[in-house]
Amino acid sequence: MKKINGIVILLLLLSINVFSQQAVVTGALAPAYAGKSITLTLIDYETRNDKVVQETQIGPEGQFTFAIKLKEPEIYDLGVGNSSLVQVLAKPGDKIDLKISKDLVQVTGSKETQYLVAYEANRKIVFNKYLKRTYDSSAVAVKSGNAARIEYWNVEHEKASQNYKAELAQWVQQPFFINSMAAIHHSIRWNPDADTALMNQMVANFQKNYPNYDLTRQLVNKVNATKRIALGAIAPGFVSTDTAGKKTDLKGYRGKYTLLEFWASWCAPCREESPTLVRLYNKYKRKGFEILSVSIDKSTAAWKNAVRTDGYTWGNVCDLNGYGGPTAALYTVTAIPNSFLLDRNGRIIAKDLRGAALESKLAELMK
Repeated sequence: MKKINGIVILLLLLSINVFSQQAVVTGALAPAYAGKSITLTLIDYETRNDKVVQETQIGPEGQFTFAIKLKEPEIYDLGVGNSSLVQVLAKPGDKIDLKISKDLVQVTGSKETQYLVAYEANRKIVFNKYLKRTYDSSAVAVKSGNAARIEYWNVEHEKASQNYKAELAQWVQQPFFINSMAAIHHSIRWNPDADTALMNQMVANFQKNYPNYDLTRQLVNKVNATKRIALGAIAPGFVSTDTAGKKTDLKGYRGKYTLLEFWASWCAPCREESPTLVRLYNKYKRKGFEILSVSIDKSTAAWKNAVRTDGYTWGNVCDLNGYGGPTAALYTVTAIPNSFLLDRNGRIIAKDLRGAALESKLAELMK
């Protein structure tokens, strides 16, 4: 009996040890950050329902420490206020040290975190190469109030966005990155229709090398969800709440061509597209065109105010849970603007049409 009790105690101790493993993340920021709060946010790649798990105060010399209890590898975002500083891939037993300056992040103790830092450094270069100009020019166009200029830069922004994603996908395919757990971070920005082969390769790698991790489950579920919203698929059904507090069912839009538009009050490119949507809605609504706007706002007041300000007279719904809302998750929306054009049977016939491209497609359909 004593021997059995001893074995039970040993198993309990082993169990406690497994569940109490931790990773320690230390870091140093510029002294200007002293006294501010820094948050540790667990990233959910499947739903983007990211969760703040710890918060600590930055020390007088810019130092901070997080002790993270975890059973398996997880990816976290470290941020101050609304600004992300760095992503960290932590494993049980890791001791990760970060030196964070304005233009450089130095990492010791974690190769996977080094890969994430390398990805983000390259992403910023590619962003500046393709998207910065269109963001800046779109802002100038909106201030000018010139509808033609606004539409032109909306179209240019979409072209730049596609080039941005394509170049990022090329970088991701480097062996050191594609074969690492860090590769899942690219799933936030992939092109779901163009990157099918890349997504399948990532899934194969994760299932082979990391079969029992939750990151693998997230990736597999996200890829499967992405395939459910491929061109030609019936748009997944959902019910959400409109500005009057009433339930709106996507099924109610069958029989009309419908633009399912994901946006938010804080999204500048989304708001820049508003005049175009208002004009096209008024032009084609009597010919069988509808819009259902799905906001990923978290603030009811900000959402409703933007609907009023921009003149959205069509259906507007919101789960009030950001990217973590069930509707955004259903459509794997991790960046906006994002839209799906549905035919009268609810089938997805086009994605992310904006400005002149959307008008051209509607003119073709409404003949």
